Amino acid sequence: MEMKTENRNQSLTKAELHLMNILWDKGTATVQQIHDVLAEPKPAYTTTLTVMQILTKKGVVDFEKNGKANVYRPLLTRDEYIGGFMNETCDTVFGGSMKSFFSFFAKSEKISRDELAEILKEMDKDGEPKDVK
Repeated sequence: MEMKTENRNQSLTKAELHLMNILWDKGTATVQQIHDVLAEPKPAYTTTLTVMQILTKKGVVDFEKNGKANVYRPLLTRDEYIGGFMNETCDTVFGGSMKSFFSFFAKSEKISRDELAEILKEMDKDGEPKDVK
């Protein structure tokens, strides 16, 4: 599922992201199926429908008619969205410095050296450079 770059960097509101998480978990769903999963107190069905229409206009979901219902599907993966969001955050908040970006999270989350070693080990498995110190 390849996505246009401009949509991958699309900013989502908290409500939009909440519905996207449901859609990513389900793969495809109608508004009713998405609405049924929402926790109480649920918003009005029309609110859920409106958010899905906004996501369609933003180009992050698409739908096909199935009888009277629209069946929505994401046009980007969760990883694609997170990657675009993190890159934008790094660029705008940390001036594009990945070192500053990672240092901030390592310090604020109090990541231990052992945890950092585990993260580097995972990166090695994924084919990332091994010269990170």
